[in-house]
Amino acid sequence: MIEVARFFIGFAVLAYASYTDIKTREASNFLWILMAFLGIIFLFSYKPDDFFKIIMSLSLSFLIGILLYFSGMGGADVKAIWAISLLRPLSNDIFFIFPVSVLINSLFLVLPLPLIFFVYNAYRRNLEFPYCFFGYKTKASIAKNSFVWAMEKDGKKSISPQKDVDLSLYGDKKIWVTPQLPFLLFIFFGYITAFIFGNFLFTIFSFFE
Repeated sequence: MIEVARFFIGFAVLAYASYTDIKTREASNFLWILMAFLGIIFLFSYKPDDFFKIIMSLSLSFLIGILLYFSGMGGADVKAIWAISLLRPLSNDIFFIFPVSVLINSLFLVLPLPLIFFVYNAYRRNLEFPYCFFGYKTKASIAKNSFVWAMEKDGKKSISPQKDVDLSLYGDKKIWVTPQLPFLLFIFFGYITAFIFGNFLFTIFSFFE
């Protein structure tokens, strides 16, 4: 029953956080505080023998969160991983650190995006390599009011998002942009899949045993 409660608490909080991330690219800190608070209460349901594993999970999750933040991941995404580590630090997989499994599954779900961009750009006949794998073309005037980053700066294109570009300077010119991904949505599905199916990476490795 406790595992069911953990699942639905995480499901509800992450679902709402994903919704606000899609709408505004933000999520309230209250959501992570609530999940963490309930998670701390649930920590007492673990056996004393699990104490060392829990410490390992919390420590590794905190460290990974710090590294991800300084590598450019959004603050809400990092807080979500930390809150998940308190709600359910352990899983029954060989790799028992559940929040890392959530993160790995989330990243696996991002992998098809270049193919999706390619198909979209092929349909729009904008197959300019390699940019067609990382974004799409749109009018700068539209991009200015959208959750996107330019892939062009000072007349040069890049596959990396250019976060300091003033899109108003381009007027109605069509430029390459890449979306500001609502990564909480991927964490949400990563949470569900890690809870039900386990770590995708270890599942793949199991086929080669």
